[in-house]
Amino acid sequence: MVGEPSGYSIAIAHKGSMDIKLTSQGKEAHSSMPEKGYNAIDPLMDLLVKINKAFRETDKNNPDLGKLTFNTTVFTGGEQVNMIPGEATAQINVRTIPEFNNSLVEKKLTELVKAENAQGAKIKMDIYMSEPSIKTDGKSEFVKLAQKIGAKYAEKPIPTVAIKPVTDASNLIADKGPSYPFAMFGPGNDTPHQVNEYVDEKMYLNFVKIYTELFVAYLNK
Repeated sequence: MVGEPSGYSIAIAHKGSMDIKLTSQGKEAHSSMPEKGYNAIDPLMDLLVKINKAFRETDKNNPDLGKLTFNTTVFTGGEQVNMIPGEATAQINVRTIPEFNNSLVEKKLTELVKAENAQGAKIKMDIYMSEPSIKTDGKSEFVKLAQKIGAKYAEKPIPTVAIKPVTDASNLIADKGPSYPFAMFGPGNDTPHQVNEYVDEKMYLNFVKIYTELFVAYLNK
């Protein structure tokens, strides 16, 4: 059981996640004499354009999880406006699917970085977080029991779904197989990382009861 916010639904599959840092090395110089330096931003921007095209135009798709997503989320470079930057960095988050998994992403990125460096760039890649996608069949007794108990408090059926965010299940059940009894089931909604993120009080208190009943019933089987 992973208690991430699912609301009154049970996630049985989710995308993987990768955090990647690209660092471009250049040579500082005064902006009036750019030929004396090497602008670290230029090759990094060029690489990111190529990477965006490679990953965003893929036809690989998962029927439940959709397509891989690729986004540069942090970009830094330079120290002041009249200086050629000697270093630039980009941090990237990728949400992976089984059809375009973490290994394939790393392989493709390595190829693109190598090709850019062959044209004179000095870019290094650091994959500092890599969590695989998870997909189970949702047919375990644990999931069925959670649906049954949860429905009493939700006053409606509890569906099984696939979600885009990643959870600790990437580490806990990555090698357990599709029939492993996994459920991401917890109070919450679709407001994570928003300024109005919240959890409904009644739902929160209901989940205290749901967990108590579920664990007692399951462990007594």
